[in-house]
Amino acid sequence: ILMFVMMLLATTEVGTDSWIAALMTPVLKDFGSNAGNWVLIYTSSIMFVLRFFAGPIAHRLSPLGLLTASAAVAATGLYWLAHAGAAPIMVFLAATCYGFGKTFFWPTTLGVVSEQFPKGGALTLNAIAGVGMISVGVLGNPLLGTIQDHFLDQSLAKQNPALHAKVASVPQSKFGLTYQPLDHAKIAALPSAEQAEVARVQTANNQSTLAKVAVLPVIMFLCYLGLFLYFKSRGGYRPVRMDTAA
Repeated sequence: ILMFVMMLLATTEVGTDSWIAALMTPVLKDFGSNAGNWVLIYTSSIMFVLRFFAGPIAHRLSPLGLLTASAAVAATGLYWLAHAGAAPIMVFLAATCYGFGKTFFWPTTLGVVSEQFPKGGALTLNAIAGVGMISVGVLGNPLLGTIQDHFLDQSLAKQNPALHAKVASVPQSKFGLTYQPLDHAKIAALPSAEQAEVARVQTANNQSTLAKVAVLPVIMFLCYLGLFLYFKSRGGYRPVRMDTAA
């Protein structure tokens, strides 16, 4: 169960981080061409500070309680980012919520693994961390890119079929989705007015992609809640001691 959730966790945290700068750059275009990176720097700074206080928080809420709350906050933050509009202050407020939510995911998960499977030692810790990193490269980034391209194709075809016919390339199928990715060379050859229209649709689609990614921490929330209730039915969460593990 923890390995399955780790796939969602890594995609939500690391996979989304690798996309969020590009997704937010059009929204924050008034702050420069690389302004979206400031959202990533900002959320990373929040994580850096809050992780110094992870111990007391985890002891107060229990590790699974902290993970459950974090998943709910991260889902809210991603959904808020998707609907923050073009106001920079709203983008950074939503990013604050997202940063708070993802802060404790990775270290708390490793803590739960070490406390529940102490005999596994470094093997179990590296196994679950490895599953997370592999899922980012194999599933996370390609999946997010496919979702983005798929819905961009649908949005442009619906809003401006004639323009879509000019810039769409050959159909592709990935992760069960069939779509026509936009050809950047064809877009560059368009008149400026049509390029602006494509950019408008892309900006709206980029933000809406984050709302779809918010489904992942929602699933995580349900999984963590189930584990939390399971341990509660057994008297509460307790670390497993190696001398009593048998």
